[in-house]
Amino acid sequence: MAFSLFSCAGKKKDKTFEVFNQGVLLNLKSIQEQDKGNLEKAASLNKQSIDKFKETLKLDSTHPGVRSALGHSLYIDKQFKGAIQWFDQANKVNGETAVNYREMGLCKINLGQIQEGKSAIDKAFSLDTTKEIREITIQDLIDIGELAFQYSDGYIQEGEQEKGKDYKMFSIGVLILAFDYDISRKDIALTISELANKFGDKEIATKYETIGKQ
Repeated sequence: MAFSLFSCAGKKKDKTFEVFNQGVLLNLKSIQEQDKGNLEKAASLNKQSIDKFKETLKLDSTHPGVRSALGHSLYIDKQFKGAIQWFDQANKVNGETAVNYREMGLCKINLGQIQEGKSAIDKAFSLDTTKEIREITIQDLIDIGELAFQYSDGYIQEGEQEKGKDYKMFSIGVLILAFDYDISRKDIALTISELANKFGDKEIATKYETIGKQ
């Protein structure tokens, strides 16, 4: 009987390992397709990875990496609220990591929660003090800010003036956060100035133009 139980447990562990690895492989393939510009295929592969990670969790709720992996795939799928929940669980169950806090912070910023996102990112930077994590996070913030400004123009064209205005303010706020993380990045300061000029905020535009040209 003991051997039988051990055998079943072993098979379940093997199955869990297999399913989790399938999820990881799908996620890696998704990144490859993203890099090639095959966005629809990348999104499809990422969704499949989410299913595999959920299946892993059902097979073994104690799996050490599945919560972080699921949070990451949900983040890529722009399911920000769900991703935050899994990153939070991962930090509690498996220990705090910079990776979890970094993407949790980006999720919160994407939801418009800039200060809450900043707090999570600051925590990530305290856990990982390397230059690399700071640089990739700054680039992510730039991407979020510039995309939000593009969205704002779309809303304005559709007659949703207030929503467009809110997105412009959000965009500039995110870019200011990116600049605060590296005040040597004059290019970010000049981008803030350019977008603030388009928005009509002459005070911010002048301030960051001066900084950018120093």
